[in-house]
Amino acid sequence: MTRTTPPRPLDLAAVFPELATMSRNVTRLHPRSGSPGVEDSSVGGPLLWPRDEPWPTCTKSHEVYEVVDLDAVRAAHHATVARWSRSEDEPSTPEEEAIYDRSKPKKVDSPHTDPVPLLPVAQLYARDVPGLPTPDGADLLQILWCPFMDHEDDMPAIRVRWRRADEVTAGLSPAPEPSVIELEDYWPAPCVLHPEQVTEYPDLNQLPAAVGARVHAWQEETGHHYTEFAVAPGWKTGGWGVVSSDEPDCADPPRCACGAVTEPLFTVGPGEWNGNNRGGWRPVEDADADDRHCYPPVGGATKIDLGDEQLQIYRCPESCEHPPVIVRVYQTL
Repeated sequence: MTRTTPPRPLDLAAVFPELATMSRNVTRLHPRSGSPGVEDSSVGGPLLWPRDEPWPTCTKSHEVYEVVDLDAVRAAHHATVARWSRSEDEPSTPEEEAIYDRSKPKKVDSPHTDPVPLLPVAQLYARDVPGLPTPDGADLLQILWCPFMDHEDDMPAIRVRWRRADEVTAGLSPAPEPSVIELEDYWPAPCVLHPEQVTEYPDLNQLPAAVGARVHAWQEETGHHYTEFAVAPGWKTGGWGVVSSDEPDCADPPRCACGAVTEPLFTVGPGEWNGNNRGGWRPVEDADADDRHCYPPVGGATKIDLGDEQLQIYRCPESCEHPPVIVRVYQTL
């Protein structure tokens, strides 16, 4: 099923002509629970990975003293998806409760120091994602991360891999995976995607001061909310970056080590609607959907829950060989 963002309540550029040149295309990915294959764009699905190419690992220090079993997390997710088909008030069965118990965190005696296989986060084929900035003839973007988020630099270990799908003649199956992860919220559950390109505007704190003041006054006078136009929530590619609610003055995009101003490539957002007047981003096909599918604290279909943070991956426009810039942003929806 396609997903369609409702039309915006008005033409914002007609109200503020200065914003006409500040609009950007963004592709909302709309992940929903499914069973994607290696030939599909997905979140948490299997990657089209060459058999003769080493699977990436994280070798950073992982001082983690509590972990969860990945197989147990996977089983608990399947039980939860099954419950989505029943009434929210219907209690879990004893069998489901036993599955949930096995997925609870357990103490470990020492830090987890061995190299950790990365988890597949997303696979995006250019044919499915409008505007995906594929470099050098590549047509496939793959993103993986370490299931232990807390490293010495407070940044998750993330790998971004571009490739040409037709060059993978023999795929790796099954892919290596860790036996335990830090939190169940860091395991991306398999989801199919329903990409949709829409228009968004920058965060209010990214606007020129004079325009921002006018927008503030306009909100007070009309009751409209600028968040209905700016920085679409959820999982997406491109568009504008999110500005931290704690540091609104830090609105400039990060720079690559080469000095170039980076561009948003991929965003892991908590929910697609609700909270802080963002209900207008809710797809029309989900008008009657249960919020358990698409909004924290359960992480929605992807299961990913980073709390009040969004995770953004920025790319260097000068070279795809330059490491991506990772930003964790505190943002309340």
